[in-house]
Amino acid sequence: MFERDTAISTMSAQVARIIGTRITSGEFRPGDTLPIENELCQAYGVSRSTVREAVKNLAAKGLVEVSPKTGTRVLPFADWNLLDQDVLSWRLNAQFDERIIEDLYEMRNCFEPRACFLAARDGSADDLERIRMRFSDLVSMLGQPALAAGAETEFHLAIMTATHNGLFVTIGRAVKTALKVSFGLTQRSANGQAMDLQPYQAVVSAILARKADEASRAMSQLLEISRARMLEALRNAPRAIEKAAGQ
Repeated sequence: MFERDTAISTMSAQVARIIGTRITSGEFRPGDTLPIENELCQAYGVSRSTVREAVKNLAAKGLVEVSPKTGTRVLPFADWNLLDQDVLSWRLNAQFDERIIEDLYEMRNCFEPRACFLAARDGSADDLERIRMRFSDLVSMLGQPALAAGAETEFHLAIMTATHNGLFVTIGRAVKTALKVSFGLTQRSANGQAMDLQPYQAVVSAILARKADEASRAMSQLLEISRARMLEALRNAPRAIEKAAGQ
């Protein structure tokens, strides 16, 4: 039986989290068959309906495939919905390493500079004011890492929203967990250096001035600085990963 997590709303979601983490960590590998239903019920102290709902949840995320003949089989990595917030969170918690950081920043570099360009060009006055306010929130909460992590995330999401591109907004929200982990980890860097707000200020100033190309370049520079800080924090403070990812 597992220790119940009151922060997760349902028993089936908790079981899905446990099995999902075991899959994303590599304990269950692609092609492996999960334990049969009775064994999962006994292992987690839950009912058959709870296990079935959890497995259904995992199947919807592309982690497993259920067959009457072969049972529940773990699918190849290429089938996983890596932008699903749960899958991303489980993967970050189970295997947070340099490869995942590089993957994350490669993806962010593909769309966040463009998002800044679109926000500067197409954002409404209300959109731009929201970006300014989210930056102000980040500045005011910098001394409180848990709150600052949320403020930094909302700053990036405000830029996504200002693009008025539904796909950008969806992608932004999909990586919300990763953004929080990124900020939480760098805040706990072993050298204890304060976060440099100048790159953020450069992004905000360019967007508010509606200088689209400049805003795009500023975000590219911000992401490179953020990536370097995160890699440094990972190397210098490996124990910070679990704390940051658990927030």
